[in-house]
Amino acid sequence: MGGRLRPAAERRRRVRRPPLTGPSDQALHRLAGWYAIALRLGGAVLFTGVAVLAATRAISGWWLALTLTGLCLWSAFFTWRVRRAGLTLAVVLVDAAVIAGLVLAQQHLVVAALIADDTTWMLPLACTAVYILQIALRPWLGVPAAAVVVVAYGLGTGHLTDAWLLIVETIVAAGLVAVIRGGARQADAIVAAGLETERQLRAEEARRADERDQHRQLHDTVLSTLTMVAAGAFDGPSAGLAAQAARDLRVLQRLGDTPDGPAPLTDLRPQLEQAAASTGELAVQLQLVPVTLPSPVADQLAACVGEALRNVERHAGTSQAEVTVTGGTGWAIVKIIDHGRGFDPAATPPSRRGIRESITGRMVAAGGEAAIASRPGTGTTVTVSWPA
Repeated sequence: MGGRLRPAAERRRRVRRPPLTGPSDQALHRLAGWYAIALRLGGAVLFTGVAVLAATRAISGWWLALTLTGLCLWSAFFTWRVRRAGLTLAVVLVDAAVIAGLVLAQQHLVVAALIADDTTWMLPLACTAVYILQIALRPWLGVPAAAVVVVAYGLGTGHLTDAWLLIVETIVAAGLVAVIRGGARQADAIVAAGLETERQLRAEEARRADERDQHRQLHDTVLSTLTMVAAGAFDGPSAGLAAQAARDLRVLQRLGDTPDGPAPLTDLRPQLEQAAASTGELAVQLQLVPVTLPSPVADQLAACVGEALRNVERHAGTSQAEVTVTGGTGWAIVKIIDHGRGFDPAATPPSRRGIRESITGRMVAAGGEAAIASRPGTGTTVTVSWPA
């Protein structure tokens, strides 16, 4: 039964979904509210003056005064209500009913000669109701509601055919508003499609960044350990190899972690000491100062230092390196210096991912910077810093 009822509930939700679906449509509705206020309030002031000037002894002054007072009071309430709640269905339909009632009684408020000549001030008053209905309501409701005003005007003049101008204005106004609303929805659809494309691109970029970070982690841990084993760095059981494998396992376990909320600050020194201790035969001189960084940044920066020290151990042809740290709360500059054989960074082949991905790429992804200064025979200085 739950499976059968769910589609029905979804259909009901689709039917009840608000018609204002996008920012352009909403902006158009707000603009329509101000336009409706101008029509109703401005029209009330204008038509009151015209009605007073066109009045003759044949028109009851009491009836005219009561009618115009009622029109002005309604216009003031209409303005207050639209400013407060927008063009709601109730206020628009009540406005149409008020105007329909006025035009029905126009033979008691306007000179017969003016009605016969179609110069009565009731005609533009009825037009304002027609316009408000079309800009506020959908055609399936706005047109029938306007038809009520049209019929009321025709009955008020004594000849239904006198309302032909209102019929034309209803059709033209409904068509223009439909075109404008269609353009607004099309603009919203284009913007929404662009935003969705951007969201997908950002999601794909984030996925690729996460994939690159995992590749860096694997390069710096498992692949590094396997390379040392394959190169014969360990002839038999080794406590250093066991410690390295244990660190690799912890790194792999952290790949699946997804911490929530802002990252806490952590002391960078223990991680740099651990990175220096993991190099085996390389003697690392540390010059550390108290530095605290967000824990993910500290992890990435320490991983960069570890990768730089492993590169020194493998390629620099020296048994010594220096790590110097400057920084404080929320920032750090770390330099890894060796006086080995050096190299030309521009000549590094694209297949060598250690510097490009495990150092430079990792720091850029973390919001920092990495720079490598080296020349053959002069040693190498790797500088990593955060923030950029």
